Amino acid sequence: MIPDGLKMTAALRLSPADSIGVPIFEAGNAMYVPEMDADYNISAFLLYENVDHYDVVRYLPDSYRDRLFRVGDPAPIIFWHKQAPYIIEGDAERARLKAMFGVDALTHPLLRDLGEMLDDARSGKVKAQQEEWFAQEIEASYNDVFLEEPSRTRYWVSRYRVALENARKLTQPPHPIDVRLRRASSRWLELYATKAEFPMLTSILGEASQGIYSLKQITDIMFAYMAHRVGAVSSVEITRWLEDDTVRSLFGRGLYDMYLLDGWPHVPFEYIKPDFLGLLKERLTQGWERETWKVARLVSVLILGSKEAPREIDDLAMVYMRDVLRDYERALYHAQNNFGRNPTYNDELPVEVAKTIVERHEQATDLSCIMHGDDRMRGRVQLNRFGLDEEQAQMYRDYIANFRT
Repeated sequence: MIPDGLKMTAALRLSPADSIGVPIFEAGNAMYVPEMDADYNISAFLLYENVDHYDVVRYLPDSYRDRLFRVGDPAPIIFWHKQAPYIIEGDAERARLKAMFGVDALTHPLLRDLGEMLDDARSGKVKAQQEEWFAQEIEASYNDVFLEEPSRTRYWVSRYRVALENARKLTQPPHPIDVRLRRASSRWLELYATKAEFPMLTSILGEASQGIYSLKQITDIMFAYMAHRVGAVSSVEITRWLEDDTVRSLFGRGLYDMYLLDGWPHVPFEYIKPDFLGLLKERLTQGWERETWKVARLVSVLILGSKEAPREIDDLAMVYMRDVLRDYERALYHAQNNFGRNPTYNDELPVEVAKTIVERHEQATDLSCIMHGDDRMRGRVQLNRFGLDEEQAQMYRDYIANFRT
């Protein structure tokens, strides 16, 4: 195990001329050299074998001989000026060289270069260069993502995700690789966003903490995607959206309210800007034709969120609700009038009557959820609203399940 603290005992002199060397640290018979970060602090000690037979010089400035250095300390930068060894620590400023060497710090090539190195570290130029090199390495490793046109395939999306996750393991935003990742993903969105499956879109967007897209950008892109597709999407797909944690956290207000407050978002792709209320009214009408409003209810969760339905939606839903409640109350009256106060305890209750009660109760529940935000969010009707009783409906469901012909 490499220790995190070692004594400096020698240096590699790479040239007999005045030059910068490499500090050597020793433990037992092993030699180590420091790995430095962009600020010239020690980030690790690396085992070193002198296979190139550089000169190992043990004559060091007195104050640094056998001095203990630890990971995180400014690295000792050893150099020879007029054949004498000197050490300056990695956190020094150029002014330190001027104080040590006077006018030579401005005129001597080695000292000028060393001063520029220190300036670059203090200004962040070294860090920026290291980050750019790293970005180029990742770009070369994933050239199908960064250098080729994206494709609407799971393979391309998975390669993009691997590139993103590897970048985040080794770097933190903001970083030059972020620009490359954003450029590649924006091109994919431009070409394929409205045609892609929802999991592919969320894979491309990632999370705001990953630094490629902000929370607002993610919200805008997902809004545009759902707005484009909601008019023709299946109930299975809408259910998948509504079960997604990101959708639940970002779109609780509903698409319609977000549109009223924020307008249509600007995103990297063209998308349909539907009439949300007109679309919901179409779904209500389809529900009447198909005798089920389950799809309309799902659409209402997405479009209206937790908000009460606007008057025009409420009025249309109420037209259908009156007919549903009339049939529901007639079936209940028939059951209770002919088969006792608790009809489900009477084996003579026709199963078709029980089915009518359950079906009308579920239809009324769907319509109430479309109309009322609290019902919509709970997934059930407030007790005694419209005279509906969920426990009573469950008794009829159980009766149907246990009915023997």
